[in-house]
This record gives sequence, C-alpha cells and structure tokens, in this order.
Amino acid sequence: MVKIDVNKLDSEQKIRILKKAIEKYGLSYVAQKLGIDRSTLYRYVAGKVKKVPDEIISITAEMLSLEELSDALYGLKTVDVDPTTAMSVIVKALKDEGFRNFFLTLLYQYLGDYLKTTTNTYIVSEDDVKKFEIILNEKALSTRKQRMRYLNRALSELGYELSPDGIRELLSEAETPNIARHMANSLKLLIKTVVREKNISLAQLLYTSFKVPRGKYKHKPENLDLETLKKIFKEINHLGAKTYFLVLCETGLRVGEAYNIMLDQLDLEHRVIKLMKENETKRAYISFIHEKTAEYLKNIYLPYREEFVRKYENSIKQIVNDIEKWKQKLFPFQLPDLKVSIKEAMKKVLGKEFRLYDIRSFWASYMLKKGVSPMIINLLQGRAPPEQFKILQNHYFVISDIELQQIYDKYVPKLLDPQKD
Repeated sequence: MVKIDVNKLDSEQKIRILKKAIEKYGLSYVAQKLGIDRSTLYRYVAGKVKKVPDEIISITAEMLSLEELSDALYGLKTVDVDPTTAMSVIVKALKDEGFRNFFLTLLYQYLGDYLKTTTNTYIVSEDDVKKFEIILNEKALSTRKQRMRYLNRALSELGYELSPDGIRELLSEAETPNIARHMANSLKLLIKTVVREKNISLAQLLYTSFKVPRGKYKHKPENLDLETLKKIFKEINHLGAKTYFLVLCETGLRVGEAYNIMLDQLDLEHRVIKLMKENETKRAYISFIHEKTAEYLKNIYLPYREEFVRKYENSIKQIVNDIEKWKQKLFPFQLPDLKVSIKEAMKKVLGKEFRLYDIRSFWASYMLKKGVSPMIINLLQGRAPPEQFKILQNHYFVISDIELQQIYDKYVPKLLDPQKD
C-alpha cells in the first residue's frame, strides 16, 4: 500500500491518479470504493469540481501499485534537474526508506539495462594504481616492472574502467597471446589485491569473468556492413555515444584508444588525430577524420560537449582526482554509458548486440576489399609500433602523413555521406 502526501500534489496530478484507478478498475468499482456515486466521480475526473477532497485522493492512491502511481504522477515528463537537485534526491533516499524503495523501483523500471552495466563496472583511480605499485614491492624488480607495464597498458585501453565485457574484449584484441596473458595476469592481481578491499562482490564478478589466455583467443567477429553501421548510428540517441560510435567506425581504432582521445590530440583544421601524444603505451601512430566528420565535430558535437562540461564540472570535481584532465577528454562521459546507448541502437537495428571491437575488424576487412595494402591498414590501426613505423618509413616503405591521409580519404568508410559498400 502506497502512502503519499496529498497536500504536495497539484490538481492535475490528483485527476491523473483518479483516471489511473478508473483505467485499472472501472468507474463503478472506484466510485464504490470511494463511497461516492458515479456522477460525482465523473465530475471530479472531468475537472468540473474545483477541488477534489484530499481523502478521496488518498484512498484512490492506495488502490494503485508503486509503478502505477509513479506513472500517474510523473509519466515520462522531462524536467530540468541540476546536479544539486540530483544530490538532494540521493540524500533523501538514504534517509527515507519509503522514498528509497519508490526511487529504486523507478530506477530499475526505466534504467534497468544501464544499471546492470554500470554496477558491473569498477573505476580505477590513481590511488588504486599507487596502492598496487606498493603491493608489488614484495616482488622481484623485473616482475614489478612487467606487472606495472602491462597494467598501465590495459588500463589505458580500457579507459580505467573494469567491466567483464570490456576486459574480455581487450584480451581478445591483443596482438599476441603473450601480451594478452601478461595483461590478464596484471588485471587479476589488481582485482585480487586492490578492488577486493573496496568491493568484494564486484571483485569476485570481475575476477571470474575472464581467464588468463593460454593460446590464441578465438572469436568470430560479427559480419558487418557499412549500411548496417549507418542505421545503428542514426538510432543512437546519446550524442556523446553517437559521436564515439562515429569515430570507431571511421578510424578503426581500439575501443580504449578512441575513448581516451584528448582535445589537444584532435586537429580539426588538418583533420588529424595524433594518438601518440598522450603516452607511450599506445601503439597507434596517427589517424584521420573525414571532412564531413570534422564539420560534425565542430558544429554539433563539440558545442554539446562544452555545455556538458560546463554544466557538470562542479559535480564531477567531487568524484575525480584530476578535473583538468577530465575536462580535456574528447569524450568526458562514462564508457559504460556510451556502450549502453550504442548497444540499445544495435538491438533496434539487428535485434542483438555485438562487440564494439568487431567494428575494428569490419574496418580492416572493408579496407582490404577496397584494395588497400595490409601495411597501410596496420599503420592506420596501430598494429605497427611508432618505432617500427619510423624504420619502415626511413628504410623500406617511404610514405608521408599526407599520402596516408589521401588513402584514408579515398577508401575509408564514411557514415555521414551516401557512400555505399
């Protein structure tokens, strides 16, 4: 039985409660339960009586379930809620058990898929990494260096967010079984020693969600085509997720590489993404964006992104260690949030989900079908380390950045024009 404070409801909300009850039980039954005749109830619902008695609304509300009452009172109406209001709702839920049950029911009803994803995700902080490094002091120097090197590499590509799907995709994408094995061992140790102290149940979920690879990871990528990706792109509602998906499809970069792009790595004037500028764990050298994509970023996405950062900066300060670094991210959103929005669009178009890493496989296959050299594909997708690229460029394979961009513009898939497969 739901109890509400009738005094806080406006006339329209009261009438919606009556209508919801009549929709559920019928006019005659509701009138009987309220102890009034049908004509009186009809006048209430029709708005012919200026003030409906509070007692009538209280009794009617008790006839509805929590979900039905929520639908009657609020529906899916969008209101402007600032971070301060959101925090006050959380505080209210912590202090008031009745409101907490109501609030959680709404969350799971409307955001169930998103909550399922985010509750399976652990955000690795700088303090976590420092603590892990201290724990490694008990091990041999060579082991410490190896564990830290592969942990930093894994975290960079994961966007410092550990989730079952994200880790499995990372390991399946590793260049060799040996690299996958080292990253898996480092992640297992981090989860066992650091994450477990903060969240035992989540640590158990993460730890058992993947195995340390012993051989080549076998996964058959989804058979994708350009038109399907265009349809998915159009169905994505979250503008941040839409842009992230666009960058993945048109660059063929790894999920973590695209997510970790910083604003100073993006040169819109020359349409270049300088991937090696951030740190030496990334293996990609350089990538590009199409002319229409550059216009899309400049005119549509970046103004949206700037407004998002401006609106939530003060709130984000409370939960991130380096607010300036967060402000410089091209995608200052949680990776699980982006993935949920993209996968919802996948299900609308295909009736199922596929791994975001499969887009990388599509990109390589698409380029091969267009007759692009595997060497060029490896360079653009970062399979050749920068040092190796320089050796190739200086001694065996002379090609400039301008020539690479010309090949990119001519052959790479485009989502923002009518190009066909």
